[in-house]
Parts: sequence; C-alpha cells; structure tokens
Amino acid sequence: MKVLYLRESIPWFGGHSGYEQLPRYLAGAHQLRTVTPRAGLFARYLGSTWGRLHGRPGRGATDMGELEFRLQRSWWRPQISHLLYLDYHLDLLAAWPKTPKGLVGTVHLPPSVWKPDQFRLLSHLNSAIVLYQRDLPFFENLVGKGNVRFVHLGTDIEFFKPDKAKQAAAPRILYSGVYLRNEAMLVRVVERLTKSFSHLRFDLLVPQHHRGVPALTALREHPAITWHGGLNDDQLRDLYQKSHLMLLPMNDSGANTSVVEALASGLPVVTTDVGGIRDYGGASIFPVVDNNQDDAMVSLVEKYLSSPVWREQVAQGCRAFAETHLAWPVVAERHINIYKQFIA
Repeated sequence: MKVLYLRESIPWFGGHSGYEQLPRYLAGAHQLRTVTPRAGLFARYLGSTWGRLHGRPGRGATDMGELEFRLQRSWWRPQISHLLYLDYHLDLLAAWPKTPKGLVGTVHLPPSVWKPDQFRLLSHLNSAIVLYQRDLPFFENLVGKGNVRFVHLGTDIEFFKPDKAKQAAAPRILYSGVYLRNEAMLVRVVERLTKSFSHLRFDLLVPQHHRGVPALTALREHPAITWHGGLNDDQLRDLYQKSHLMLLPMNDSGANTSVVEALASGLPVVTTDVGGIRDYGGASIFPVVDNNQDDAMVSLVEKYLSSPVWREQVAQGCRAFAETHLAWPVVAERHINIYKQFIA
C-alpha cells in the first residue's frame, strides 16, 4: 500500500513520543512517504507567501508542509493520504465539498475546544480516525455515519517500560503537561497530600514559560516540588520509572501522551473520568474519580500509598494493557486495516 503522511514536528516530543511515531512501524511492509514542515527562513517565507495567496494569515513552515503534501498527492498518487494531526490542517479540507475517500485525518482534540468554523471545515472530510470513543458519534455526525474509526494512540513499549530498580525509596508523584489539565484541582490536592504525608515529593513536568500562570502560583516555591522541563528521552523515561504514581487531574481529554507512556512504564495513573480516559484503562485497569472531586482523588492516592501490594497489582495491569492495546506494532496494523476499509 502507498501511504503519504503529513506529520508535525512537536517541539516537546522526543524520538519516542507522539502519534508521529506511526510511520516508523509501517516502514518496510508498505511504500511510505512522510512530509514534515521544513526548518529555515526560506521554507517559512515560501509557506507564508503561499498561505497569504490563499486568503489566510501565513503560517510559515506549516503552510509549506501543506503545499508539499498537496504536490506529493498529485505526483505520487498514494492510495492513502493521512493528515496525522488534522486539527492543525483543517484549511486543507476547504478545497473539496467532500474530500476523496483516500484522504484521512486523525482528530486529536475533543469538541469542547473546537470553534464553529472548524466544525464546518471538518464536515468536508470523508474519512476520519479518532483516538478515543466518547465523541465518536459527534464526529460521525459531521463526517458521515460509518466514516469514523477509533484506534488507540500507540506508545513505544520497548522504550517506556518499568524498572523497579529506579523507584525512589520515598514515594514520588509525577504530574505532566499543560493542555486541558485541571490545574486548580492539582494545587488543592497537592496541598492536602503534603499536609498529610510530609515525606511525599512531587515532580512537575511543566514548561518553564507556563510555570508563572496564576493557577500554579501556590506551587511555585513549594518545598515538596521539583520542577522539570526540556528533558531528553532518557530523562523522561527515568522520571516515569522512579515515580510511585502519576497524578493528572484533567478537565477534558482526547488521547493523552502522558497517560499512554505512564501505562507502558507500569505507572498507575490517578486522574479524572473525562474524555477518552476510559479507552485507556480508566475505571477498568485503574480507578478514576469525578472531576473536581478532591476528596475522592486524595483518598485514592492515600490508598495507593498505604497498599503497596494493590499498587503493584494495578501497575502490572497498566503494563499489560499497554502491551496488549497500545504497542505500536499492534496499533500500526490496526491503521492498515482501517485504511483498507476506507478505500474499499
């Protein structure tokens, strides 16, 4: 099968993270080409010029990537042309009242963050993939009944894996990310837990530029907290491996990279029952709590801390779930089956 990908270069993802890993696991068995936005001033200038000629603000390398993608579709004629991050490239869909079947886009973001004009553009798409099931009927209403398929977000289970030798003697709890997080709940829960457990330590993986937001003010100088940012792949893996729990209160979610990497690392996740969490083991492999239910989240953390045997059982279940459902070879094969269904 000939497959053309338009991917992104996500600056906070290393060489083992993100949906853009998918083409790696199809190489060899299929004919693949991948377009990635180019670096450099020339590409940015040319892309922005192309965007302005089409009546929208120039987006530099993103517009250049879209132009290359369109040219490759015309010249190479792939059976499948896959926009790995459709949410970033909706303007491409404006060229068709309804796109060809072989043009596929993956939706990452939940409807709560979309705008009306984005919904209108999405309705031009004929074939979509979603990474969680809660909103599948919603997206089917826009794209077409039977034209949206669910597949898990994959993760590199050979790289992200448990290592008990690295676990800290005193429990450390990891929080990661920015987008769609319930930071107010995080602050409240951390403050309560540190009052009850003086030995507890927290690792907050948050970009430097975001640490100054008002919601996180109370934690900036907290003595129980170590802040992290700009980690390489090995440092990120070590952070998962040495942690006792991942604490991740969220307001909404599609698929979540931090969650799938934690599961592969055998790290139990304490999170809220929102978005796609149940597709990734929430309420079946690991317990979840309702959003903004601080008492329930604190109690769940306390149970993990006081019940090491149970914590280990959950950790093993997390790893087993990742091996069965999230391993990239498994997820890649499911993509090929979906592609075949779309062009049948």
